[in-house]
This record gives sequence, structure tokens and C-alpha cells, in this order.
Amino acid sequence: MDKQAPPDLLALSSIEEGLLASRLDAVRLAITHAGEKGRSLEAEVTSILRAFLPTEYGLGTGFIVFHTPDGPRLSRQLDIIIYDALRSGPIVRLSTCDVFPLEAVYGCIEVKAALQSASDAAQAWPGDSIESCIEANGKLRQMTERRFWIPRAGTITAADLRQVAWTAVRSYVFAFSAHGTVALDARLLAQRMADFSARQQGDVHLHGLFIVGSLFAHTRPVDRRTAKPQDFHHIEYTTKHALASFKWRLLHDLARFPRFETHWAPAIDEYGIKTTWDSCAPKG
Repeated sequence: MDKQAPPDLLALSSIEEGLLASRLDAVRLAITHAGEKGRSLEAEVTSILRAFLPTEYGLGTGFIVFHTPDGPRLSRQLDIIIYDALRSGPIVRLSTCDVFPLEAVYGCIEVKAALQSASDAAQAWPGDSIESCIEANGKLRQMTERRFWIPRAGTITAADLRQVAWTAVRSYVFAFSAHGTVALDARLLAQRMADFSARQQGDVHLHGLFIVGSLFAHTRPVDRRTAKPQDFHHIEYTTKHALASFKWRLLHDLARFPRFETHWAPAIDEYGIKTTWDSCAPKG
């Protein structure tokens, strides 16, 4: 048997990453409207994701509806939502965006044309800053209550409603470029992510940051049952094969996200779409 050289998948990934940078250049030259430019870049990222994610993961854009003590609420608009395409889907489908029940969602991705880092002296974090992305992640991680209809033991017709404190959705940032001293220096950016995350009052855990041609960084996972305070908010990063690292980490994170049992049904009626029933019985 002839010996063949193994496929150089990392080299292929590097080529793909170079093409991504060229696409950003093309979009910048062709489109000046910020909204249309953003939609074009989101479409590029969706195309990349669809090429390697299994079909069980649906990709959409829009909003997540979730439960709060004051009733159902919508998340802010999200660029890319990764959801369970086998057993769930949007509860509202519009021409430009969808609304997904939290029970269906695995993760979300913010798409940025360029990413920067702000200083602590800033009055407000710019929308394209890593600080703004981390703050947004903290709000997403407050969405944990999921509700399901579960078959009642001993019967095949009745079901009981169960409220479950679920794992927070995975959260990523995909940037086509970076600007500013901190964002252009991988180590400075990783340190800024670690420090800013640690100073947040609530729970934050940015699962991944990918900057085309620059780096991939992620927050090191911890077991909350045994972790000490000093174990949180450690940022690991690489400047080599960043796109390949992003793909592998995303697949790993999504595969580990808890699935609901096959005989459970998302309780989408709990989002305020309940109805009343009239009935008729046979006349005896």
C-alpha cells in the first residue's frame, strides 16, 4: 500500500481564516451602511458555522424569551442563536428574525466587525468593546429557568409541569478584526478579559472570543461544586490556528451542554400563549 501524507487540516484552516479577512475587506469596500454591513458579516459567520456544525444545531437570529419573577421577557437582539433543531425551534418566526424559547437554546454568538478594549475611566463601554461583550454575557447567564412538561409516572396521558434551574447558554464573540493597543496584543487582551470578568458583580463566563487572524481565547471551565474563588476567570488563549481552535472548542462546548430528556416537552405555553378549552361529549 502506498504511503500517503496525512491531510494538513491546520493549513487548510489557516487558508480559510485568510479568506475570512478578505471577506471583511470586500464588505467594507462594497457596503457603507452599518446595518447592512453587520448583516453581511453575520451571514458570513453563519455560513462558516453551518459548514462544520452537525445538523442537530439550528442557526437563527433574533431574541430569546425567558422567565423572570415578573413574567416572560425578551433578551436583547442576538446576532446568531444556536438552538436544538431536532426537538424544538422558534415559537415566533418573522421575515427578519425569530423568537426562541430558552428551552431550545444552546448558545449565542455576537458578531463584531472590529473589537476594541476600553479603559476603566470610560463613562460607558462602547458596543464593540470586550467590556461590553462581557457585561452582556453576565445578563445572558441570568437566564437559567427552563420549564418542561414531563409524563406523569404510571400514566401515558397525563403530564406535570417542572421548573428546572438549567445551565446558562454558551456565549461567544466572533470579531473580524481588532483595533487599539490592548485588543491588538493577545496577552494584554486576555489579561483585560480576566481582570474585568473578575470585577463583575454577577456571574460571567465568556466561553470564547475569536478574532480573525489574531487569536482565540476562552474562559477556563471550572467545577462550581469544588472550585475556589481564585479558580474563576482564568483566560486561556492562542495566536496559532485560532479558527481551528474556535471550531474545536465550540463543538466541545455544545456537545457537553445538557440535553433535556427525550420524553420531556418544552413548556412553551408557559410563555403567555395559554388558551382555554371548551369541550363536547357524546350525547348518551
